[in-house]
Amino acid sequence: MAKAIDYISVTIVSFLLTFVWTALVFDNNVAALVMSCALTLIAVVTLRFVISKYTKPYSYDRLALEFAIRGNEYVIKLLISILKNREIESGSNYILLDDSIVISSFKLTALGVSDVGAACERAKEKRRKRAFVICSSVDRRAYAVAQLEGVKLCPVKPKAVYKLLKKHSALPNLKPAKQKFALRALFEIILSRSNFKSYAFSGVVLIAISFLTPLKIYYMVIGSVNLLLALLTLTPLGNGSVFGSGFGDEMEKASNQSSNQISIDELLDK
Repeated sequence: MAKAIDYISVTIVSFLLTFVWTALVFDNNVAALVMSCALTLIAVVTLRFVISKYTKPYSYDRLALEFAIRGNEYVIKLLISILKNREIESGSNYILLDDSIVISSFKLTALGVSDVGAACERAKEKRRKRAFVICSSVDRRAYAVAQLEGVKLCPVKPKAVYKLLKKHSALPNLKPAKQKFALRALFEIILSRSNFKSYAFSGVVLIAISFLTPLKIYYMVIGSVNLLLALLTLTPLGNGSVFGSGFGDEMEKASNQSSNQISIDELLDK
């Protein structure tokens, strides 16, 4: 509750501060209001990102990667460590609660029909109608299996597990994954097709603002750049193939290599 009040206070103060100065810059109050709202939104989002980044020992994705590497038994042991009652029934991939069952079925991809089917079988075996399944996501078609089996499926993301373990000071001591800077990876991230909506929305908003502000050229240029990037994400460059993986070249090289071994037919000919 206190954190929510802090965010509300920061939002109000930021809005008042930016509106005072934008009102001096712009003659139109509507333009000043739009600009102050945009700046406030940027400030609040940036603040939240910085706080979340530097108050966590590592990211949610890092814990998810550890789950994928160590397996379901590792996840269950972490959850058991926060339980005061150690007599609660548990197994290699489940914890049996009073009215539900916690099942770890974690992998980095979405759970399919067979995965959900196995979780439902475990829940029915333990006579539980509600199953909390720890996973990254669930394929939409797999929910039909839970309905057929009469089990209420409740996916639990790594973020929820992270927060629970952190609350009980039970987070494992993991080294943050270090990623080296690569120009190729940077271009692929910038031109990723998933960024299309963000680029298109930003470009349209900036160009619209250009008609309300004296800084018309500036906003039109930045907006046009965003729209251009949006178009580039729809080209083959948006498939993550800016530089290519080199797979084809390596296979062609291997296919052209001749064997140094002499076959039986060649020996007989000699």
